[in-house]
Amino acid sequence: MKIVSTIGFLLCFFSANSSAKSEINFYDYSIGVSYQNLTASDYRATTDGPLIYGGKAHAIGLYYKGEPHPYLQFATGLDYMYMEDTVPFVQMVKNEFTGQVSSKESTITGFAMYAETGLKFTPKTLDRLSIGILGGYRYNNIERSVFRCDTCENQELNDFESSMYAKGFIEYQLTQNIHIQFNYSNFFAENGFENAFGLHISVFGL
Repeated sequence: MKIVSTIGFLLCFFSANSSAKSEINFYDYSIGVSYQNLTASDYRATTDGPLIYGGKAHAIGLYYKGEPHPYLQFATGLDYMYMEDTVPFVQMVKNEFTGQVSSKESTITGFAMYAETGLKFTPKTLDRLSIGILGGYRYNNIERSVFRCDTCENQELNDFESSMYAKGFIEYQLTQNIHIQFNYSNFFAENGFENAFGLHISVFGL
């Protein structure tokens, strides 16, 4: 509820500012940074391994977005992901410089690439505000490993399937080079990520 209230406040603020009708040279293409808070389903680290409870994952990345027509939008991006390992495995690690031996727990990290396209609509009375819906595909490459240990066990998490998804978004144009987008994604894979709330902020418009 707190997130919904915050978004509602921002939209009201932006709508009020748009009535000033200040001139902006709207971008056609942009690059920016993104953040997503993803919900993951339960998974297995190995085919015959125990079921591990899923949870929240975090993804940060870069993206490139284009709007070749007023009603059309596409984007592609690359994310780095981190998720808490609820049942980590432990290995003994020796420091190469000090010789100290200690136990380290596994963490879950990975990368994702995605491409998406769809339609957007900009109300005439709110020329800086737009809404839309996109369809896309997300490729996941995720593993469990011990951080900074080359000889430790490494488990690829194949349960985190690459997936088609649908995304709805609300976007506001702040300046020629900066826009803010709030979005919600629903993934169609049986295993892996279920949904995600995201924030995109452009840093350079073309």
